[in-house]
Amino acid sequence: MEKTKVTTTTKEVKPKAQEVKLNPIVWEAPYNGDLVAQVLYVYMSNERKGTSNAKTRGDVRGGGRKPWKQKGTGRARSGSTRSPLWVGGGVTFTPNDKNWSKKINKQMARKATCIMLSERLRKEVLNFVTMPKEEIRKALEEKIGKKALIVTANVDVKKSLGNVENVTVITPEKVNTKHLVSARNILVDQDAVNILEERLSDGK
Repeated sequence: MEKTKVTTTTKEVKPKAQEVKLNPIVWEAPYNGDLVAQVLYVYMSNERKGTSNAKTRGDVRGGGRKPWKQKGTGRARSGSTRSPLWVGGGVTFTPNDKNWSKKINKQMARKATCIMLSERLRKEVLNFVTMPKEEIRKALEEKIGKKALIVTANVDVKKSLGNVENVTVITPEKVNTKHLVSARNILVDQDAVNILEERLSDGK
């Protein structure tokens, strides 16, 4: 009985796109630029640090002695050379420890994320892939030429691409509108689709 020869070929591991059943609430949301802009404004304000600082009249050195007596000089009464009216004096309304944080409705934030996911999908900037367990970094480095965002819950992907330039790996629980707006190439792990839909649609 003759043996049949079996030839095996090795192919390079790359993310493979497959058909994915998508929830229209998350992936077919009509574009609303006003809502996206409002949510982005809140995110940017929350990242702003109140690092500006100035000295009040109590912080400025000196000025402890009254410059001249209260009456009899013909000049305006004054109690300190560090008054805000004087050169070298303190600041009246200091911007110290200013809080720039703002709040936004959770439903609005989720809706804006759905809008950007849908918009990126319509413009073919977003692709669904199956993340390989091996050679992840090599395969994705060849595919990604621009600033990329990878949405996955796979810990191996995070470890493999954690130090790759211009590549951001984020979990489906934390991805938001700001991430989707700034990314020019988005890869969504198929295993993360259900997590995204459950989070953004409240199970509907």
